[in-house]
Amino acid sequence: MREDTARKKRRRTCYDQARKRWLETRRARTSNPAASAALQLLGIFGFLLGRMPPIVPSMPARYVAPPMSPRQAQRIEAARRFGVPTRYLDIVLSKGQVPYALLFEHIRRGGASRRDALNELRKRLPTEALDWFNHIQKRALWSELSLCFHHDDDEEDTNVRFLKATLAWVEGRRKPGDSPSGPAEADRGLKPHMHGETEDPDDHPHKPKP
Repeated sequence: MREDTARKKRRRTCYDQARKRWLETRRARTSNPAASAALQLLGIFGFLLGRMPPIVPSMPARYVAPPMSPRQAQRIEAARRFGVPTRYLDIVLSKGQVPYALLFEHIRRGGASRRDALNELRKRLPTEALDWFNHIQKRALWSELSLCFHHDDDEEDTNVRFLKATLAWVEGRRKPGDSPSGPAEADRGLKPHMHGETEDPDDHPHKPKP
């Protein structure tokens, strides 16, 4: 009886306090199963992530143009020698010049086709119509330019329409105080000059009279 009483009254040691704290911590862990499951999943995820290979950022792919064929290189060189776009090389070799019908078709199409067609059209225009053509091209007045071409006209008829459009443009720019040009002056200013053709000296307006 005395031994039991003495055992109950025995003072607790550090071991007893540490064991008590461990038991309380264990009961606290087992009382929250959701937190325990979350810790386990986090450990599994960390293990799998550690086994994955590192991801190296890929460099953007650069476009590499396909190699040019020898035939294409020859066509580009021939077009450069003739001073024409590659698209018109075969036509120039067979006909000597690009027809107005094809040029106006490419002008209506727009884009690079319009650019090449306008460059070729500039070569074919009568010299007197170049200022008018520069005005048309600068302001992109393609509808006015298309009025100069009819499918049933031949090449010379189209040149005449260019000259008529140029004359109308010149008259429209004339100031109100200026005197209108007569038919003879307009024809002399807009008539295309032919190679080998000379003017009659008797028609010179400033020739002194005898």
